[in-house]
Formats: sequence, C-alpha cells, structure tokens
Amino acid sequence: MRHLSTLLVLLVVLSVQTQAKVWRINNNVGVAADFTTFFAAVQASAVVNGDTLYVEASANEYTTNSITINKRLVIIGMGYFLNPDDTNNPSNTGLQAANYGSPLQYINFGEGSAGSKVLGMSLSYVNIGSSTVDINLVFERCLFYSNGLIFANATHSGVTVRKCFFIATSISATSGSVTNFVCENNIFYGYWGGVNMPALTGSTNVFRNNSIKDASVSSTLVNCYVANNIFGTNNAHSFTNCTIKNNFFSVNQTLSGTASNNQVNVNMADVYVGGTTGSLDSRMMLKSGSPAIAAGVTVGAVTTPDCGAFGATDPYKLSGIPNIPTIYSLTVPVSIPSGSPTMNITFSTRNNN
Repeated sequence: MRHLSTLLVLLVVLSVQTQAKVWRINNNVGVAADFTTFFAAVQASAVVNGDTLYVEASANEYTTNSITINKRLVIIGMGYFLNPDDTNNPSNTGLQAANYGSPLQYINFGEGSAGSKVLGMSLSYVNIGSSTVDINLVFERCLFYSNGLIFANATHSGVTVRKCFFIATSISATSGSVTNFVCENNIFYGYWGGVNMPALTGSTNVFRNNSIKDASVSSTLVNCYVANNIFGTNNAHSFTNCTIKNNFFSVNQTLSGTASNNQVNVNMADVYVGGTTGSLDSRMMLKSGSPAIAAGVTVGAVTTPDCGAFGATDPYKLSGIPNIPTIYSLTVPVSIPSGSPTMNITFSTRNNN
C-alpha cells in the first residue's frame, strides 16, 4: 500500500498546476501522509484556496467531523467499484491498481467554497449549505451513497453533477432556490434513485443523458430542460414548466403537449444490458439493439446520440476513475534482499480522459 500510494500521488502532482499544492490524506496504518483525516486537512491553515486534497485508497471512511468546507479546493479520490472481493458492489477489473475507493463521511459546502471541484470520491452525505449565489461546485465521477446530495434552504447557482453513480439515493432541493443546475450522464441505481428538485428556478437548468434503474420513487423537476434520459422506474414523474425531449419511460408517463419524441411503456429489459453479473454501472450500458441507441436529441456536435448515461459528448466512465494519470497495474516485490540498494517495480498507467 505504501509503494502504491507514493506512486499514485506522484502522478497526481504531475497533473496539477505547479502554483497549487497537493496534500495527501491517508488513514491506513503505517503509511506516511500529510494528514490521516479529512477534517484535519480542511482545518489546516496551511491548506489554502486552490490546493488539491488527494484522498488515497482506504477500506474505512475518512473522518470529517461533519465539517463545513470554507475554502476553494480540488478533492480527488480513487474512484469506486474497485474491490474484487465485494460481492454486493462488484468491481470493474483493470481500471485501478488499488482495491478500495476514498469514502468520505458527511461534508457541507459553505461560504468560501465556491469554485471547488470533487472527483472520484465516494460520498456518504453531501450538503450544499452556502447561501452564496454563484457557488459553482462540480461533482464529477463520484459515487453517492446513503443520504446523497442535498441542497439546503438557500440560494444556489452553478452546481454541476456529471458522470456520477447514485446507489439507492438521490439529489434533493425542496426549498430555497437553485439555478444553473446541470445534471448530465449520471446513473441512479436502486430504490431511492432519482432527483427531487421542486426548488429549481430560472431557465438554464439541464437534466440530460441520465439513466435511472429499479427506482420506486418519482422524480420531480421544474423549470428544466429534460432530454435523452432513461427513466426506468415504477412510478410516473412530475414535470412542471419543462422542455421534455427524446426520453424513455418504463411507465405510462403523462407528458405535456409540448413534449416531443418521447417513448413510454418501454420494457427496460430491452434497453439495458442488465443481468446479475458484472459491475452495477456496466449493467447500465445499452444492450445490442436497444431502442435507446441513436435515439437522443442533438448534443453539441453529436446529432443522434444514444440516450442514457453512456451517450452524448462526454459519456459516463466505469468506476469513476478521475481524468488524471493513474496506475492500473502494479507489481512490487514481496521482500527485498538484505543490503540491496534497489528494487524493481513494474507499473502501467493511463490518463483516463
């Protein structure tokens, strides 16, 4: 673990701007890092706006003490669905040498955190509590579990959630005001999967190319552009003042007269690969002959994108591996002969763009 962590952080250091500092967080016994808890890292006076917190692989959640983040930070984790021994959440093989992700307890984004970005983290409960109008937060390639992502009763603008996996949890904004909300190429998997966003206001909110599967709750969207999604749920959804185009619904969804090119009563067995083997996110790929293939409305330069998380211009990536150089194969000697000044290490890397 020590050799792996050191090599990984070296690659991260090469990928960030030289004027910002990278800090290592690792709670594994015997590993030397800058911090052992996330709480200590965020609290440290030496960690300033623009710095990067690299949260290394661990089988245990990182302690946060329910901290409120008041700095502009880049927070990078390992990705998820990495442990080959986890039968509940099967892994994607060959994507990351580490067997664990970077699980984080409750965190709150408050005043001063505007412009922060979170990549490749496993997040138990994220609260956006800042009343800053332009919060401009980005969550990308993250796993949300337990309580998911919640907007507090305040005014928020500029939150982007892209290429994330929500396992039996949701995004919720039931009070206050949320504008410039973008939710693209995410997967919502399991009972509570979806979005409950009656607090959306304005005309620049986007819910596009998302995939929902096996959810028993309804999603609520208002004042939103809703396109190229796959709503695989047991209940109908609520749309108010929304533009609704080229979506698939597993139920007999009632839509407004302005909705176009949507399909209802779709058998999800015909849409997704599904099955009981492989990682949960790989099961959300479109199967051969799926009606959702090339069924979407134009996104950027893609005129006939696939619907769902794996379509359009910036598709979902398996296991949420951050788009930085990472090690996906590593061979380290079990022991080193006494007196030997060197050891041979073999590793392979990719950029994950």
